[in-house]
Amino acid sequence: MAVGVRRRWWLPSVRGLVIVAVTLAVVMGGGWLAKPMWQPWWYARTLCGGNLSGGDLAELLPNERLRPAEDTFGTGHSPLRCGVDKNDGRHFVLDIEAQTDTGKRLGPLDMEFTIPTDPDFAYPRSVPGFYGKFGPVIIQECPKLGRDSEGRKPRLVTTVNTTAVENDPSPQTLRTAVRIANAANAEIGCGADPLPLPDRVESTRKLSLSQAKNTMCGWLTHGTLPKSPSGKAWKVAAPTNERATITSCSLIDSGTGEYAVNLTGWYGDWTDKPFDTLLAANMQIPKGHSPHDALLGDNFARAKARCAGESANFLANSSTRNSSRPALPMSDVRFLLNKFTADQTERRDCTHPELPDTTVHPRPH
Repeated sequence: MAVGVRRRWWLPSVRGLVIVAVTLAVVMGGGWLAKPMWQPWWYARTLCGGNLSGGDLAELLPNERLRPAEDTFGTGHSPLRCGVDKNDGRHFVLDIEAQTDTGKRLGPLDMEFTIPTDPDFAYPRSVPGFYGKFGPVIIQECPKLGRDSEGRKPRLVTTVNTTAVENDPSPQTLRTAVRIANAANAEIGCGADPLPLPDRVESTRKLSLSQAKNTMCGWLTHGTLPKSPSGKAWKVAAPTNERATITSCSLIDSGTGEYAVNLTGWYGDWTDKPFDTLLAANMQIPKGHSPHDALLGDNFARAKARCAGESANFLANSSTRNSSRPALPMSDVRFLLNKFTADQTERRDCTHPELPDTTVHPRPH
């Protein structure tokens, strides 16, 4: 008869059970205490379609318990939203959004620009974005998306609200916006070119006229420019690509280091309302004219055109640091705006340019 093998089962002693329990408690407690260290990488894998960077989030997120916000990535529908909230469920740390916008009321473009202002171009020229009121903003044309029922082109607008974690641009939030813009571009079928990740906040480069020749501000090197306030040579800031939704050229007085005039081009029907508000609030509109017109003010001027079936608006802004007076005579500002408008309309094959006449319309009393 075969003899069976008796199996011996190990049973822990009471002391062993206590040791195991204590060890598990320490491990679990340590893991919980270490949560701020690992949660950025967890968010990067699980939020926003996995398009965030754990390293960048680790630089941004506060050292406290947080929780993921609503996440609509993967739905294929605009708007795409995601982010990180505080654990109270009432306040956000990062609010991230990408959506197509034609300039509708309370849309991202409407909320960003009550009036046109000179953006803070913290990105390199290869990225059509800037640092807005609440954080990075990227605006991309969408060649694969059709126009709406009113003939307006949708644009992909990506915003990262960073007011809870920073006051100035950082490489981390600039990269976060680019990652989200690229992901949203692919998900909704925008058709824009992928954007490169920036490795730093782009500081304003003050180019000589010869250095500016091969930028979109090369028109400044053709012909004679007005004299700078100090009499020293001009420098040029050329922070944008010629195809950006908001383009920019500036003249800087090398003698003082101050901007004498900023020239910006704004493309799309969404730009009309901010420009009309600017003129209505800051200029005495003469009889027979309206805020829709191309006009010359005390220290700014507006020109217009039609580009690709949509509005285009052009702004020249000139002011001194401690005064509302223009840094250049308004006749010179108008001259520069007319040249800028001519160059922009030629680059974009625009039609029906409207330029301000020589009359300066003062501010309302």
